[in-house]
Amino acid sequence: MLTEPVNISFHIPATDPLGREEIMGKLRFLPDEVELSWRMKGNVFSGGKGEMKVIELPYGEIEHVELVKKWFRVRSIIFRVSDPRFLAEIPASEMGKLTMVIDDRSRSEVEKLEGLIDFKRSVFMLDAQEERLRAMRGES
Repeated sequence: MLTEPVNISFHIPATDPLGREEIMGKLRFLPDEVELSWRMKGNVFSGGKGEMKVIELPYGEIEHVELVKKWFRVRSIIFRVSDPRFLAEIPASEMGKLTMVIDDRSRSEVEKLEGLIDFKRSVFMLDAQEERLRAMRGES
């Protein structure tokens, strides 16, 4: 189903009054995992762009992905993970939840995302279940 990665550029508006915590990033849906690359946007208060950080998430950790539409276009993604520790270092995360505003250049990529997450998560869960059954049977 997935022949090439789906790349979605996003930003998360600052949550602090001075605007120091605005985040820019890219969400990449790869064949085996989701890669979340992010950095602080940077401004006069923080002294420039922040360091790029990468979080690798297995599809099994993704709890929910919701596409928020306004006027028939996807405007943002609500991204939730099972374990909030994955997203703990991101200032805008709320207990494993991020609300990402989609950049205009990624609008066409979002169309590919509709069924991809559910499909990949189902495959991951099926593989994990088969592995547990083999372990119960004593197979290696």
